[in-house]
Amino acid sequence: MKKTITFLAVFLIAFTINSYAQTAKSMYKTGLAFSKNQNYSDALIALSKAIELNPEMVKAYAARAHVYEMIDSLDLACLDYNRATALKPNEEEYFYSRAHLCLVQEKYEEAIISANKALSLKKKYIEAANVRTLSLYYLERYGEAELSGQYAFKLDRNYDTYYNLGLIYLAQKKYAEAEEYFRNANREDQSQVGALISLGHTCFIQKRYNEASNIAFSALNIDQQSKDALWLRALSFEKTRRFQDAINDLSQIIVYHPDAKYINDMYLERAKVYFAFKQNMNAVNDYSYVIEHDSLNAEAYFGRAEAYEAIRQLDLATKDYEYLTSLGLSDPKYKAMLAAAGARLYELKREDDKPVIVIENPVIRVNNELEVVKGEPTVYLSGKINDASEIKKFKVNGSDVSIVKKIKGYKFTLELPVENLSQVTFEAEDVYGNNSKDVYTIVRTEVDAPEISLITPYANDDGQIYLDSEEPILYIEGVIMDESKIASILIDSVNASYIATSLNPSFSANVNIANKNKIWIEVEDIYGNKTHQEYLINRDNARLAKDNPMGKTWVIFIENSNYKSFASLDGPTKDVTMMKAALAKYQIHNIIHKRDMTKTQMERFFFIELRDLVRKNHVNSIVVWYAGHGKFINNTGYWIPVDANRDDEFAYFNINSLKAAMQSYSSVITHTLVVTDACESGPTFYQAMRSGLKIRDCGDWKATKFKSSQVFSSAGYELASDNSQFTKTFANTLSYNPNSCIPIESIVKKVTSAVARNKQQKPQFGKIDGLADENGTFFFIKR
Repeated sequence: MKKTITFLAVFLIAFTINSYAQTAKSMYKTGLAFSKNQNYSDALIALSKAIELNPEMVKAYAARAHVYEMIDSLDLACLDYNRATALKPNEEEYFYSRAHLCLVQEKYEEAIISANKALSLKKKYIEAANVRTLSLYYLERYGEAELSGQYAFKLDRNYDTYYNLGLIYLAQKKYAEAEEYFRNANREDQSQVGALISLGHTCFIQKRYNEASNIAFSALNIDQQSKDALWLRALSFEKTRRFQDAINDLSQIIVYHPDAKYINDMYLERAKVYFAFKQNMNAVNDYSYVIEHDSLNAEAYFGRAEAYEAIRQLDLATKDYEYLTSLGLSDPKYKAMLAAAGARLYELKREDDKPVIVIENPVIRVNNELEVVKGEPTVYLSGKINDASEIKKFKVNGSDVSIVKKIKGYKFTLELPVENLSQVTFEAEDVYGNNSKDVYTIVRTEVDAPEISLITPYANDDGQIYLDSEEPILYIEGVIMDESKIASILIDSVNASYIATSLNPSFSANVNIANKNKIWIEVEDIYGNKTHQEYLINRDNARLAKDNPMGKTWVIFIENSNYKSFASLDGPTKDVTMMKAALAKYQIHNIIHKRDMTKTQMERFFFIELRDLVRKNHVNSIVVWYAGHGKFINNTGYWIPVDANRDDEFAYFNINSLKAAMQSYSSVITHTLVVTDACESGPTFYQAMRSGLKIRDCGDWKATKFKSSQVFSSAGYELASDNSQFTKTFANTLSYNPNSCIPIESIVKKVTSAVARNKQQKPQFGKIDGLADENGTFFFIKR
C-alpha cells in the first residue's frame, strides 16, 4: 500500500514539472512571435510569464532583454543580459549583447569587460572587438584603442574596422592615416555618410574648406537631411565667406532637427554668421534664443552685445557686456573674450562728469563746515562717491583711502586724526581722468543734548505736572541748560519765547491744555542735539480743590515712647490714637505714622524721605505732629529720639533741623503746620503772634490760597507726661466741631483756654521763621 502511494506521488510530481516546462516553452515562443510583430507590450508579458514558470530559461532572458532594448528600457535590458550570462557563462553572444548595450549607455568600462569576455570565448568575434575599440576610443585611451582596432582589422577589413581606425587616427592628429582609412571605409560601403562626414571634418581641420564642403555635398546626396553633413558644409561655407549658403544650411538643420540635442549650437553659429553677414538684427534674435535656453552662455552674451553695438543700441550692449563680466568665468578659453568685453565697456561708458563726493558723517553745515566733536582727537568719516564710471583713486588729505563699490556709487569710511587740523580735503578721480576736489573747514562742536528745567508749573521726577486749577490755558516757564546756543524750543508745536543769542536761555509760553493729558517740550541746539521730553498732566489737585480748598492733605505722626535713657511713655500712643480718631471726620488723604525713631532716622526721614514723598505726590498741605519727650535748652527746642543719651545735648533732635529740612520742599507745599506736645519751640524756630489771635472764617477761602507756615507747641520746658491736656483739648475741638471746617486759630484758642484752667504754661502759636508765609492759614475741612 505504501509503495503504491509513493509511486503515484512521484508520477504526479513528474507530470506537473513536465506540464510547467511545456507551458514556459510555449510562452517563450508566444513572446518571440509578439516581438517579431513589434507587439512589445504583449511580448514582455509572455516572456516574463515564461521566466516566472521557468526561472532558468536563458533564452527567455535574452529575448526579453532584446524587447527592453526596442522600447529603450536599457537598464532593464542590462539586468536580463546579466542573468543570461550568469546562467550560461560560456555563451559569448550574451556577453557581446551586454557589451554593446553598455556602449550605447556610455558605460565604457563595463562594455570593455563584457567585450573581452566574449573575445575570450570566441577569439574571432569581430563585433565584440569593434565594441571594445570604440569603448577605448571614447575613454580617450587611444593607444589601446589602436591596438584593438588593428586586431579587428586583421579579422576583417570592412566599413566598421576602417572607420574605427580612422576615428582613432583623427583623435591622435594623424590626419593622413585618418584620411586613408575614412576613404577606404567609404569605398567599403558608399551608402553610409559617417565616413564621408569624418573625412570632410579631417579636411576642415586642415583648412581645406572647399574640399570639406564638396565631401559634405556627397554626404547630402546620400542623406539630404543629415545634420552632421549640413553642419560641416555650413562651417566650410562660413570659412570661405559664403555667408548666405552657410545660413541656408544652418536653417535647414533647425527646420529638420528642432529637437536636436545641440540645437542651441546651431542658433549660436547662425547668429555668428548673421553678424559676419551684417544682418545684425537677425543675429540679435538668434543670440537671444540661445540666452533664453542657456542663461549662462558667455559667447551668446558677447555676440549679442556686439550686434547691439552695430545697430547703435548702446545701452543694451552695455548691459550684456556688464553681465558677461559679472559671470566670473575662469576658463582660459574666455580670457580674450572677457578682455574684449572689458575694453568695449570702457569705451561705451566714457563720460566727462566729475565724481560727486557726499559726506554723510559727520554733519556738513553751510559754508562747507565739517562738524567735529570738541576734544575728540579723531573723527569717524563716512560717505559715498557718485559717478557713472569706476573710481580710480580717492584721497583724504593727500592719503589714499579704500572704497567699496555698491549698487549705486562707492562707499568709504575712515578714522581721521584731527587734533591739529583746521580743514579736510577730499579728492576723487574716475578711470577717464575726471576729478573733483572738495575742501571742508573743521568746526568743533559738542554732542550733549539740552537739559530742560521747568520753573512753573512744578513737575516731579516722574515727569508729571500737577495742576491746582482747571484753567484751559497753562503758562509754562523754564530754563534750558546747554553748552551751545539753542536753535528752537517747541511746546506742543507752539514756539516758546526765548532770546536766541543767549546761552542757557529762559523760555516761556502759554499752551492750551484743554482735553489733554500730556504735553511735550522739544529743544534743539544749533548742532542738532535734541531733547524731547513729555510731561503727564495730573489734575488730581485741581479736582480736590473743588471740594477741599486745602488740596491734598497729609498728616505725619512721630510717636516716641520706648526710650533708652529716658522714662518710657504711654501717653504718645494714646495721644496719636486720639488724634487719628478725631481726624477721621476730616479730609485727610494720607497719614504717616512713625514710631520710636532714632536721631538718624528722624534726620533721614525729614531731610530725604518726606521731601521725596511730598514732591512725588504733590502734597498741598502737611501737618507734622510730635508726641514724646522734649527739651528746651538755651532758647532752643529739642525732640528727644529714643536712642538719645540723657546728658548729651548733641544726641537730641534740634527742631531747627526740622525747619531746615522743610525749607527744601516748602516751595511745593501751600500750608505747613507743626504741632509739638513736648516743649517750647524756641525763638529761632518761630515768630510769635504780635497782634493777638485773629480767628479766621471758614468762608474766607482766600486764606487757603495763600501760603501759611505755622507752629503750635505746648511750651513746656521739661519732659512730657502721660496725660496731655494739650492733645486732649486739640482732639476734642476737632471731634465736637459743628461746622464744615475749623481754622487752626479756633483750635489754638480752645487749647490755650483749657491749659490755662489747668494752671499749665500757655502754649505758643506763630509763624515758622524762614518758611514762606503769605498770611494764609490751616483749615481742617470735614468730609
